[in-house]
Amino acid sequence: MPCFDELEADRAAAVRGAYLLGLSYQELAERHAVPLNTMRTWLRRSLLRLKECLDR
Repeated sequence: MPCFDELEADRAAAVRGAYLLGLSYQELAERHAVPLNTMRTWLRRSLLRLKECLDR
């Protein structure tokens, strides 16, 4: 999907993990070695960027 290419690789991997693989935010935070709140922010901002891309 072209919109995923607009995200940083780690953010795209986190979105795929959360919404395609069903991983929890905690699991993703541990996997990417970031704090839980950082992962929440990554996912929220990434979804907004994906929405903007799809709206174009």
